[in-house]
Amino acid sequence: SFFRPHLFTVIPHSHYIPQLSLLTPTRMDSGDERTLLQRFNKRPRNTGWSPLRPFLVTSTVGVPILAGVLLPLALQYQLAMRLTKPFRKPQSFPRIEVPKELLSLPVVPPNQRKFDLVLYGASGFVGKLAAQYLARSYGSSVRWAIAGRRRDALEKLRDKLVKEHGLSAEAIEVLVADSNDPKALAELVRSTKVVASSVGPFCLHGTPLVELCAAQGTSYCDTTGETNWVREMIDRFDDTARKTGAKIVHCCGHDSVPWDLTTRAVAMELKKRGENLTEVRCYDEARGGLSGGTAATIFENAGRPPYHGSRGFHPMLKLPSGKPSGCRTADNTAKFMSFSKEIGKWVGPFPMAMVNVDIVRRSNALNQYGPNLRYKEAAVHPGFMAAFVETFSLVGFGTALMFGPLKSVLKKYLPKPGQGPSEKTMDKNYLKVSTIGVGDKGSKARAMIFLPTDPGYRDTARILVESGLCLAKDPLPSTEGGVLTPATAMGDPLLDRLVRTGCVYNCALLPDKK
Repeated sequence: SFFRPHLFTVIPHSHYIPQLSLLTPTRMDSGDERTLLQRFNKRPRNTGWSPLRPFLVTSTVGVPILAGVLLPLALQYQLAMRLTKPFRKPQSFPRIEVPKELLSLPVVPPNQRKFDLVLYGASGFVGKLAAQYLARSYGSSVRWAIAGRRRDALEKLRDKLVKEHGLSAEAIEVLVADSNDPKALAELVRSTKVVASSVGPFCLHGTPLVELCAAQGTSYCDTTGETNWVREMIDRFDDTARKTGAKIVHCCGHDSVPWDLTTRAVAMELKKRGENLTEVRCYDEARGGLSGGTAATIFENAGRPPYHGSRGFHPMLKLPSGKPSGCRTADNTAKFMSFSKEIGKWVGPFPMAMVNVDIVRRSNALNQYGPNLRYKEAAVHPGFMAAFVETFSLVGFGTALMFGPLKSVLKKYLPKPGQGPSEKTMDKNYLKVSTIGVGDKGSKARAMIFLPTDPGYRDTARILVESGLCLAKDPLPSTEGGVLTPATAMGDPLLDRLVRTGCVYNCALLPDKK
């Protein structure tokens, strides 16, 4: 078989997979992998309904409306915005300046800090899930606190956690710190080894916290998928973080841990054969939902110009020396639907591929997988009609974001911040990423990771917590600080944590074709 992974390890958490008992590590062949969804009682998104009706509606009604009405209106709107730009007041983006006296405060030694981990934004949708996971899985064995801007919401959450998990109120401390209050943020940052943040949009609320963490040598991880903002953080704070030893690790959730870690895995397998990674192909099978925080982030970032940096090259390529890395990554992610002969299925664009490619670009620049890496990623669909409907939906949504009036309408009907998928919906969701790496001598390796519950929120919360604890407690591949990625800052220690707490994972070289 072309796909023949060699090892299967899963220790699912009872909250995620109540119908399964604890499994011990066992060997898995390709047949076992194909039955993953059935074993975890999951159904692909497009099963249970015939794609014929939505395909007919999309092709006969949706496509003419998009091509004949929506797209021309969006293009005219964008043209009008460009022509009137000289006559309009320049768009301003709020920026909170951190006082120099806060940035120059003496660094508190790690062994004198009160907490191992502080969850910042704990009263938000993902923040609550993270707090629940931490209380349920670690209780008082970890020194942790919940933080945010509203004391009443935080205390309500703490009381709920105490009641549900039998903890003492003293085990979960409440810290109040508004993202616009640098003084309160500085006190928070100096009290803990690691801050794990889920406060978005990060381009609005995240910068002062990152700046203070970098200055104080406090490690940091978050759930952002805003790579434009990540580029700015590298450009502004990478040097400071390297001096203090702070590990600033963005995208520690669904965006982009599965892709970042599996790309690293296939690169390491090929390195064992003395080969550089030349191409990586990721095939995504997912079922998920949308929260109000994600919607707010999409709308906020849709109107922002790209961040190009101050050094004359792509910020993701920045090395500790300040020079650009010689290991570059080309974006070959799917832009249209097509049939993949490699896996024998229809594939199309994956919404978060534009985020994942940038994180892999940063990891390649620092870990040096290969000098000329081509990154390909696509969503897998069960058939042509399903692929057509899904691709059309993405194109339609993207076009709507280009047309201001329709964008405003969408805001009214999508979830609001603090809202998200129900528990029942999240129980049905999952993510499976199959990553194939090709070496410069022709060898191939394959890694697969499977998240058996909602990847965008419930498992993002788990990944965020495990990332924070990994930074706080585990021996890491490097002691150096900087603005890093999950693969460069943590690598195998994080992967081990994720496998122990709920993921299925395997990686192996593929047999040579004869």
